[in-house]
Amino acid sequence: MRGAELTLGRRWHVVLEPGEEVLSSLATWCVRHGVAQATVALFGAFRSLRLIATCEPVEDEERPLAQTAEVAYLEGVGSGSIATKDGEPRVHLHVAAGVKSAAGAAYAGHVLAAETHYTVEAVVTEVVAPRFVLRPDPRAHGLDCLDFA
Repeated sequence: MRGAELTLGRRWHVVLEPGEEVLSSLATWCVRHGVAQATVALFGAFRSLRLIATCEPVEDEERPLAQTAEVAYLEGVGSGSIATKDGEPRVHLHVAAGVKSAAGAAYAGHVLAAETHYTVEAVVTEVVAPRFVLRPDPRAHGLDCLDFA
């Protein structure tokens, strides 16, 4: 486990409009406002959500999944972090959302893409210090994981 006391900066309530792609819109918003790193919490309605997931049996639960699942017309909540890598903001977001037409049957996981349906509201809290660093972690099968500089 690792942790660091955060020195927080500015905080915004960002409203994404119908049709906006959530990850790229948040990344663009960060560039526009000079936010290099942040935490994010959000809720709203998604026209589509593409997650790392599968409905098939998984041979090795320890390894990262290569499969993705796309689900339509959901409402839910999510949270994550934003860190800069190679000069670009990287939004790392996980969402738990229920399908409106399936009695709220839920899907959850790492978001690869998400399109706003009616609205998605996000609270973006800038982190001034320490510096967020994305580093490949061999214990996490080489995935980029958040660390502190």
